[in-house]
Amino acid sequence: MKTKLIFTLLALTILFNCSKSDDNQDDVFEGSIEDIIAFYNEDLIDALEDLGFDINTGNAPPNLEGTFLFSPLILEASTVSGDIPGHLFSDYLATFSNQNNETLTIDYIGNHVNFSQKDEGNGAFISGSNNEFSMFLKTSSQINDSVLASATIAISGKVTEDGLEDMQMAIMMLDNKGNPDGVYIPDNTGRLLYDSDFISPKQ
Repeated sequence: MKTKLIFTLLALTILFNCSKSDDNQDDVFEGSIEDIIAFYNEDLIDALEDLGFDINTGNAPPNLEGTFLFSPLILEASTVSGDIPGHLFSDYLATFSNQNNETLTIDYIGNHVNFSQKDEGNGAFISGSNNEFSMFLKTSSQINDSVLASATIAISGKVTEDGLEDMQMAIMMLDNKGNPDGVYIPDNTGRLLYDSDFISPKQ
């Protein structure tokens, strides 16, 4: 069970649903902390900040399009019982496309290098300025044939000529639907990972 919990973040088969709630569909995302809170919620933002996730605000994020390798991917912080900071996770390829700086949206696909699993997101919100960015997604997550769970994923870093610098990736579990197969992390827990050589090269 401990092994399942340690690898839950990178064992998810995720279909990202990145639209705002029905109550907020007419709102405009402009990259402010207020907009990010409206997309997530204040408790979730507090939880991300408690983990040490860097939130880069602003309405002029850098061009993030391309594929980047997150490796070596290390657990920096966690609220999951039994997790040990410093644990090594599987290498990860992240592809960003269709960035629109008018609507501050971007599409996302992630693939694990060492096992079959794919993460997709369309229309995630992106914020930032100069070379710093943050990306925020809401997710519907499924491992194998288990129930669909609700979670979020967020990625921050800096765009450089060599790739993404100081990359962080955080996942928060919102509702694991009772976790009947024991494959998800508990509700209201999360993990923060980082690229431990501090550069995620563009592929």
